[in-house]
Amino acid sequence: MTVENRCISRDDILQSTLFHIQIKQCQYIDNFPEAVTRVIDNAVGKKKLRKYSEIKNKLYRIKTNFFTINKGKVRKKDFFEGLYERIENRTR
Repeated sequence: MTVENRCISRDDILQSTLFHIQIKQCQYIDNFPEAVTRVIDNAVGKKKLRKYSEIKNKLYRIKTNFFTINKGKVRKKDFFEGLYERIENRTR
C-alpha cells in the first residue's frame, strides 16, 4: 500500500502521539511513542482508521514505563482514547 492511498501517514501518527504526550505534560524513557505509532499505523486502511475497540487491547499490551512514570497524571484509558480521537480527527 502506498502512502498516497492511506488516510493518514505513519509520520502524522507519530507526530500526533508525541504532541499528545506533550499536551498531557507526560514523560517517557522508552520507545513508547514508536510502539503506539506501530499499533495505530497497522490499523490504518485506505480510507479510514479501524475502530478504537478493535485496537484497544493491542495498545493496552504495549510494554512501557510510561504509565508508571506518569502515575496520577494520566490513565491508560483516557490517554489512548484521547490520542485515538486526535488521530481520527486528522483522518477526516
